[in-house]
Parts: sequence; C-alpha cells; structure tokens
Amino acid sequence: MPTALVQGRIAVQYTDLLRQNMGDDWSILVWDPATDAPDAFAPLAYEADVVIGGGIPLKRWPETPKLKMFQIPWTGHDFCSPATMPAGIPVCNCFEHESTMAEYVMAAMLEWTIGLREMDRRFRVDGWGGRAPGEAVYHSEVRGRTVGIVGYGHIGMEIAKRAQAFDMRIIGTRRTQQETPAPLDWLGTADHLPKLLAESDFVVVACDLNDETRGLIGKAELDTMKPDGVLINVARGLVVQEDALYSALTAQSIGGAIIDVWYNHISPKTPDVWPSNLPFHELDNVILSPHESAAAPEQVARRWQFVAANINRAVLGETPENIVFEGAQTAG
Repeated sequence: MPTALVQGRIAVQYTDLLRQNMGDDWSILVWDPATDAPDAFAPLAYEADVVIGGGIPLKRWPETPKLKMFQIPWTGHDFCSPATMPAGIPVCNCFEHESTMAEYVMAAMLEWTIGLREMDRRFRVDGWGGRAPGEAVYHSEVRGRTVGIVGYGHIGMEIAKRAQAFDMRIIGTRRTQQETPAPLDWLGTADHLPKLLAESDFVVVACDLNDETRGLIGKAELDTMKPDGVLINVARGLVVQEDALYSALTAQSIGGAIIDVWYNHISPKTPDVWPSNLPFHELDNVILSPHESAAAPEQVARRWQFVAANINRAVLGETPENIVFEGAQTAG
C-alpha cells in the first residue's frame, strides 16, 4: 500500500478530499503545523511515497528512501527551488483554477463597463429618478473593447475564450515566441508589452512571479496605458509596482484598477498586517478583492482530483504531469 504525506497549513485542510479521491488503496499520513512539532515530520517523510503540500518545517530534507514525487496542490512554487528539494525527485504543481479566474476577470470587466452595483444603488434610492420611458442613464459595453493579457498561458487562454464570446478584441504577450493562436489578434513576447499597454482598454496581468516579472509594471508602463485604461491584476501583487500604481490611480492618469493580489500577507509574525502599504481602499477608481478570484469549491474539487490522479501516476511508474523541476538537494 503506497503512502502519501499531506503536510503544511494549507494542504492539510483538504485531507478528506484527498481520501475521497484515493479510496482505500493508499495510506495517508498528515503533518499539521497547528498540532505537530517540526521534528515529527522526518519519520513521516521517511515512510512517504509522495509528499503533498508547501514548504517543509525543516531547513533540509530528511531521508526519504521511498519518495517518488513532491506534489504542490496549487500553482505557485516560489517557496522552493531545485536546491531546496530532494535530489532527483520531480516537483509538480497543479492548475484547475483557470476557468474560475477567467470568470472573475469577465465579471470585473463587465462590472466596470456596465456598473450594475451603482445601477442597483441608484434605483433603490431614486426609483425612476423622474425619467420618462426612453430616458436613461447610459452605461457602456465590452463589445469591441481590447483586452490585453500579460502572460498568455493557462489563465489567459480561458479569458480569451470568454472574451471572444463577448466580441472583444484580444491581444497578449508571453515569455517565449509562439504563433498567434485563435482568437487573439496578435501574440508577442515581452518586448511587445508597450504595444499591448497602449492598445488595451483592459490590461490583465496573469503572468508568473519570477525574477523577470517582479516589478514588471511600473511608472513607465502605466504611463503607456490609455488614460481610461483599466489594470486588472490576478497574478501576484509584486508584478505591479505598488507606489507606481497608487500614483497613477490618485493622479487619474489611468482609468482605474481591479486588484485581487496584494503586497503584504498574514503570517505568524504579522497577524494583523494590512494587504497594502498604501490606502488603495480609499480610492473610488478601484475594485478590490482579497485574493479570491479562484476561490470556488468547484475549483478546489477539481484540483484535488488532479492531485490524486497525479500521485497515482508517480507510484505506478508513469511520468507525472506538470513537472516544474527536479530536486537537487541531498538528504541532510
């Protein structure tokens, strides 16, 4: 019977979902930082065929003679690197959040353009507002608008699919050169970013956070946007320079922003930290959300179905999916 070790604060919340998808063919161990000491991790890891979770509680990996893979049950892997993971062990991530986030982006663009919240508020207070039939307070439409996707990958593809259904023009950039796929008008590499910013009514930041993208959008880039252009960040906060974005919004040199990802996060050392260092919440040209663009139970269910299938591949000797790198650290 193969053994899976679920470890870390985030992953242990979903142990029951893993059990539902694995059945009785697996032994599932749990290391929970809320109840277990760090030194309890090593004997559990020694028994594990696969480890599922994020960063481990030890500075170096203990002996893992049976280990066949490390599965991250989300997308980001910036907490680890080949140098910090067991030698020769594939480290895999998972997605399954693309359609959820694409729906969020579409809702954001539609709300920004139509203003349903304001329409509702106004009608509750004013009723008809003295307007006879045929008289109205006009809103706009997303049809014919250009959405530019910075980091055209899994999420971008799902955004493009939905934006096409609304008759939007779609453009994008990505790290490597690729033929322009339908339904994009054009797809370029990072050097095409100024062109994307200048052409887009909505700029959707959907790229990974890495050394190349950290601080990618700063003052110069924001100055290139249309004066009524809207920045939508569903990637990572640090891709967009906080000071530059706040300045552009307060100066109203861009139309606004829809922000789901932030600059400060709660931790044991900072339990009461505010998400930003600047008062974005006081601005009226923003829509803000607390990193919940992918927060849907359907997404969680799909993700753990993938995790179960992927760890089965590993123990059956098959190549697991979504390998981001192989570890290079020897046991310590």
